[in-house]
Amino acid sequence: MPSKNVTQAYSLISERGKTMMNSKFIMSSNCISSILKTIASIPVLTNYLIKCSQDFSFDQVMDRATSTSKFTLPAQQKEIVAFVTELLYKFDRKDIDLTKFIKIYYPSKNFEASYKMFTQDIILPYIMAFNGIVREEETKDIHLSDVAQAPAHAAKTQATQYILALTELVTNDNNLKDELRDDYLLMLEGFLYSFELNRTKMIKVVWTGLKSVMAQYKPAVSYIAAIEKILATYALI
Repeated sequence: MPSKNVTQAYSLISERGKTMMNSKFIMSSNCISSILKTIASIPVLTNYLIKCSQDFSFDQVMDRATSTSKFTLPAQQKEIVAFVTELLYKFDRKDIDLTKFIKIYYPSKNFEASYKMFTQDIILPYIMAFNGIVREEETKDIHLSDVAQAPAHAAKTQATQYILALTELVTNDNNLKDELRDDYLLMLEGFLYSFELNRTKMIKVVWTGLKSVMAQYKPAVSYIAAIEKILATYALI
């Protein structure tokens, strides 16, 4: 049976996906960003994504998915999670134009109807695949090869003071918009939790997300630099 933390993590990603399915196209950019931030900020979801992405080639799966006029997701749950996550990143970065994508693979006289077909065909299976992976992975033990107790513990000891100080700074910054503050705090909480699991890959992935999200927040520059130096010292990045 999945742990409480895992159940909560899946409920959150499921909620983000359902919000996108129930929204209009005009909100799609915000919805995609919200899904990606949720994955990057919750270590257990990041961990599942890392496992799903092993030996995965986006280009190969994309070629198969677009080999006919109908866009076809892969059959395996792990490939669906890895593929759709990367696809969302490409939409978010504008590497792939979402409007053109929908018009090509989900044609309809009504564009909102096309968007609805897109969410039903891609986002819904994505949520279901994530659920399947969560349940599957919860039954497995953590492999020792993924664990690096000493470096992660030492880095956590030194980095925690900066993470907590940065958390306090963000909490008390009245100039921050509430939505941005919530994003920062969620990422910081996820980053601190990643140390608890002692998994170097997860620490690196969550750190990359945190650094990217807080890149434009100037008061955090010195804290980010200090944390990065610690992670580099212990070869965690």
